[in-house]
Amino acid sequence: MSMSRSEAAMKVRLAVFLPAGPVPGWVVRLVGDCQTLPDVRLVALLRDGAPLPPADWADRVDELVFDRGASPLRLLPLETPEGVAEWVAPSAEPADAWLAMRGCDVLLDLRVAPMPMAVSPTHHWAPMLAGRPAVDPLAGADPVVEGADSTVIQLETIPSGAVIDTSLGASCSFSIRRNRRRAIAKGMGMVRRALLRLAVEGRVATLPAVPAGGVDAFPGSPAAQRFATLLRRTVSRSTSKALKRDQWGLALVFDEALCLDPSRASLIHPPADRFWADPMVWPAEGGGWWVFIEEVIYKEGRGTLKALRVQRDGSWAEPVPVMARPWHLSYPYLFEWDGALWMVPESGANRSVELYRCVSLPDRWEKVADILTGIDMVDATLFPHEGRWWMLGNVTEPGAEKHDELHAYYADTPLGPWLPHAANPVVADARFARPAGAPFVQDGKLLRPAQECVPEYGHALSLRRIERLTPTEYREETELRIEPGWQPGIACVHTLSHQPGITVFDFLTRRSRFAAVRGARPVPSATPRGDAAPDNAEGKASQ
Repeated sequence: MSMSRSEAAMKVRLAVFLPAGPVPGWVVRLVGDCQTLPDVRLVALLRDGAPLPPADWADRVDELVFDRGASPLRLLPLETPEGVAEWVAPSAEPADAWLAMRGCDVLLDLRVAPMPMAVSPTHHWAPMLAGRPAVDPLAGADPVVEGADSTVIQLETIPSGAVIDTSLGASCSFSIRRNRRRAIAKGMGMVRRALLRLAVEGRVATLPAVPAGGVDAFPGSPAAQRFATLLRRTVSRSTSKALKRDQWGLALVFDEALCLDPSRASLIHPPADRFWADPMVWPAEGGGWWVFIEEVIYKEGRGTLKALRVQRDGSWAEPVPVMARPWHLSYPYLFEWDGALWMVPESGANRSVELYRCVSLPDRWEKVADILTGIDMVDATLFPHEGRWWMLGNVTEPGAEKHDELHAYYADTPLGPWLPHAANPVVADARFARPAGAPFVQDGKLLRPAQECVPEYGHALSLRRIERLTPTEYREETELRIEPGWQPGIACVHTLSHQPGITVFDFLTRRSRFAAVRGARPVPSATPRGDAAPDNAEGKASQ
């Protein structure tokens, strides 16, 4: 007779070892979160004799400029919850002997210097940020100062250092505190996941391998060096933003076969007051294709969905409105199922994943269901594989970057119910995690387009070969990369879509804010279709 989840789950008894005195706000929140987890019971708090070292002047300047408001790094008192035993140093009774009497399963060690205990619970964990304990005021500083593209946070075992969970994200080059905040938000998720897995499965496995990058043992840096480095980068960043504006445009290759060489593409530049990104292409009735896009007008700052008609001779029409909501929309993901065309637009700002059925191309869509709710997922990507439907998308821990962790869900049909993959997040590496278009099969290989978000968002495309995909296993490797720079000034490429006859990429350029205003540019030898060509069309795109 099979047992239910509640019958099979064990009750995990948790103890937390804290520094003396106030602790960062994220620690207060994490302890509170752990108390609400099913089948987890907080039974003991231990308080060390050593408080956290005070922030130095460089850290306080960073806080004043980049971490104002209710920061999770700000120190707060943590009261011992009612019914939870407390040990405070110094004490006549050694901490390990006192803890052994409480019968704890897990010791979460949040001291500045986590150390093994003579008598320790079965599981002794510490979150480590770029080689330092996460509570250290300089955690996450070294990769920033040393110019490392990435920063890694890990949940490690004490004393072996074996890694239970890990996540790699792009370093924030101009603020150490922002770098810490983003990484620690993911570290909090690691602790919660590990406790839940221990409760359900009775064990927590260590990882056989961890992502390379951002985990070097840096020597540390004095306050003056940190301040000078961040000041230089802040000035450079502010100057660049004042002089230039990031703009996404579209790159089209006309070929029956999928093209993975964007150097063959013709470019469409949007008008100077907006960008066009996340292209998804679908055949149009009567010939040609509809290219669905996210459009953001800079002064409005919110994405809407539009579609432009592209003909086989390379001509195209001005985009027509498709969908707008009070919240941001992007990534108009298209797929076919049950004899109909469906769309899942990104609506993470509404904490939902919404499914629409096409009534009439391009602009009539009927909402069918919220297939996931209460979730901040970006770039949801649905596809069938080996008898199931799969959804891949980035799910964000509050305060973390949206590019770092890919989650998988599976269902019998796109209508759900959708169940989470047992190993979520299945990819925790900003170099590969975020989806970049529909998976496809080539030469018998299932390839997943993925954004490379290191050193920056949408820097390049990777095609990741999915080698194992089941409800409990996920494994992928890089098949090939598509890099930017195929034409001068192209800094990023981050979406790929194909239908027979056309492959569409998007690309990023950094345009001068003071250049003459120009409009959308027709592809070579073409004029936009419609009542008339736009007054500010500039002719052929660059080759």
